[in-house]
Amino acid sequence: MSILGIHDEGQEYLLVLYEYIDGKEPDLCACGEKVGELVGRLHKLLLDYKGTLVERGYRFFVERYVEILRKKNYPLVDVYADLGAKFWERVKDCPISVCHGDLHRGNLLETADGRIYLLDFDTICVAPRMFDVMVMCDMTDYFNLQIAGIRTTRAVYKKFLAGYAHHINLTEEELATFNDWIVIRHFQLQATIVEMFGMDCIDNNFVDKQLQWIKSWEERETG
Repeated sequence: MSILGIHDEGQEYLLVLYEYIDGKEPDLCACGEKVGELVGRLHKLLLDYKGTLVERGYRFFVERYVEILRKKNYPLVDVYADLGAKFWERVKDCPISVCHGDLHRGNLLETADGRIYLLDFDTICVAPRMFDVMVMCDMTDYFNLQIAGIRTTRAVYKKFLAGYAHHINLTEEELATFNDWIVIRHFQLQATIVEMFGMDCIDNNFVDKQLQWIKSWEERETG
């Protein structure tokens, strides 16, 4: 990576030039431990970062989406608000540190020789590191909760932690919040999507289906 300063007709620009990497999205079922080791190493390195970053908390993860639903006059917004507050209560004490912020498997590249690269650091922030861990390991279908996706998620999570533990030891309290972060991810991601594409990119039918997903997840975890 190179950073270039350019002056053009009285204007000053800062350009970041990245190396091109030829690769594909890796199969986490096959290389979950390797990815966990890579993320653990990243998180350990970021512990020494001294710069100022935005801090992500309840407002970012839950409240943004509730406010969007209120603006859309969604009839069950209070149900969402109660669920968001309930799940946040379970994760609010997770340790925070510098995180990638958007660590889904689409931001990984595996080259032909088996090297794995992390990409796209534009959302780096101070947040619970378990959010990064969950986003990478979550293999559930965002729109259709199925047993197969839950089983795959558990398998990937187990492999990921085996590699991650080479650099970072998560507490038992942190580990216990993994399933709660999966629900919170629905609030966070939907708010981000609306902020990117506008209020009309989701309708009540979509929001209803997401609410049913969350309720189904909650029933499975408590049942």
